[in-house]
Amino acid sequence: MSYQVLARKWRPKTFQDMVGQEHVLQALIHALDNQRLHHAYLFTGTRGVGKTTIGRLLARCLNCESGVTATPCGTCSSCQEIQEGRFVDLIEIDAASRTGVDDMRELTDNVQYAPTRGRFKVYLIDEVHMLTNQSFNAFLKTLEEPPEHVKFLLATTDPQKLPVTVLSRCLQFNLKRMTPEHIAGHLRYVLTQEQITFEEPALWLLARAADGSMRDALSLTDQAIAFGNQTLNSSDVSNMLGTIDQRDVARLVDALVAEDGPALLSEIQRISDFAPDYSVILADLLSLFHRVTMEQVVPGSADNSLGDAAMVQSLARQVSAEDAQLFYQAALMGRKDLSVTPDARMGFEMTLLRMLAFRPGADRREPPAGGSAPSSSDSDKRDEPDPAPVVEETLTPEPQPVAEQSTQEAPPAADEPPMPEEPPLPDEPPEMVPDYDQPLDSQSADNQPVFEPEPEPEPEPEPEPAADPEPEPGEFSWERDFRSLNIVGMPGNLASNAAMSRDGNQIVLTLDEGHARLLNARHEEKILEALRNRFGDAINVKIEIGDAAGNTPAAWEERQRQARQAAAESAIQNDPLVKSIVERFDARVVEGSIRPGK
Repeated sequence: MSYQVLARKWRPKTFQDMVGQEHVLQALIHALDNQRLHHAYLFTGTRGVGKTTIGRLLARCLNCESGVTATPCGTCSSCQEIQEGRFVDLIEIDAASRTGVDDMRELTDNVQYAPTRGRFKVYLIDEVHMLTNQSFNAFLKTLEEPPEHVKFLLATTDPQKLPVTVLSRCLQFNLKRMTPEHIAGHLRYVLTQEQITFEEPALWLLARAADGSMRDALSLTDQAIAFGNQTLNSSDVSNMLGTIDQRDVARLVDALVAEDGPALLSEIQRISDFAPDYSVILADLLSLFHRVTMEQVVPGSADNSLGDAAMVQSLARQVSAEDAQLFYQAALMGRKDLSVTPDARMGFEMTLLRMLAFRPGADRREPPAGGSAPSSSDSDKRDEPDPAPVVEETLTPEPQPVAEQSTQEAPPAADEPPMPEEPPLPDEPPEMVPDYDQPLDSQSADNQPVFEPEPEPEPEPEPEPAADPEPEPGEFSWERDFRSLNIVGMPGNLASNAAMSRDGNQIVLTLDEGHARLLNARHEEKILEALRNRFGDAINVKIEIGDAAGNTPAAWEERQRQARQAAAESAIQNDPLVKSIVERFDARVVEGSIRPGK
């Protein structure tokens, strides 16, 4: 007998064999047990989650010779013929290849004929969204009022492309993506039954690579068995998938937490020998730091989706909340930079070095001059004045003494005023000593330099920040008015990094791949709810992965912030009083200390 691939060999034969999708199975089982059968069912979900399988199982339940039941016998001729794909009254149609209106008219013409062998004539139409509008129009009347002996089972990966007139005529069941726990558990069972030796981490690598599809997981497992010569170990699976083991990610994080630079670089060197996809490694780090933060904020929330819940809980206790946020943001920005770095490993290495060097509280040391220790001559030079001493001024600066210039120059008498064209000499003249008997407001700019503008002359008005073109007053702007939707938390963060386009009641949000990986069904529900509160219940939302091209609320707010910052810096630099202080005291405005007003 020829070899049968695992995806076909282990296709569920009963509802009890199905992994996941309990919410769909429960509704179908209750409907079968109570004989409350609808004439049209629509199954939606990503590839490989069981849409066609459930359709075939439902056809068996409807046509089992023992009666309509949720537990078909599996031994009667009808059950066996359906199982083997040769039951004459189960008509499977691939809508992707039969999209024409003539094909649909042929189907509707044959609907009226009674079933040949079974109790019901079952039409299983896969990828139904591929039908043309004309085909849907020809199908609608039959779909709404079919003969009593006909059941329609529709399956699609893209329900948003279906006309609402079709959706309203069907019972709709959305099949969920398989969790890594479900997939790893099923793979463990299958491999045990197949008597294949495996390592536990290898199952989690396959479960993650399957991306929610059980069929993909079984296909990858077939490939891994061949790659590893009838065994599954994590190193072989990593090489096959072009990824690294989660234990490698854990070693990188351990070096970061321990602030061990040599160990970090050594681990990067070891990983680079496998020629990995560094973007995938950064995605793994993003997922890890996200789960660590969740565990810190809500203890006990760490899931075991990668088989590493214990490690996540341990890291949540070791890493500070500030470090976890820094690591996450550094990984996020580093992943974006990988596409423009000359070398992927260099970009990955710099990302991890940023995490190591810029942790909160880390020493901010100046780079060594020439890499050598200071000599005695260097110590002598420290006593000499700088060519142009720089004094950092604050809101109420005090004059800083300048180092002694020469022992041969005698200071002027205390009552001798300095020459107008020469700078103040080393000893502080009496004019520079503020009169503390007077209120601070009454001290002149000559005695006490301040950044408070004097009544005369008036400082130049702060220029208006350059902003993006404003939409019409009554028009909703996604970038400008996003905050009015009140989407908070992680859903709000993800939505603010998306670009939006709208066509009638259809809204499309475009997210880059890094943010899209963090999106889940609960986040989508929150975003949809907020948009429907604003635009009405008829709104539908589709989220796509792509380049938002900077047309996002987050990018808009950053542009506004930069414009305000530039305006504030320009106002300070052009302020006459600030210019006077800088010139008179050889001072400078500290870079980064200017903050625009609210």
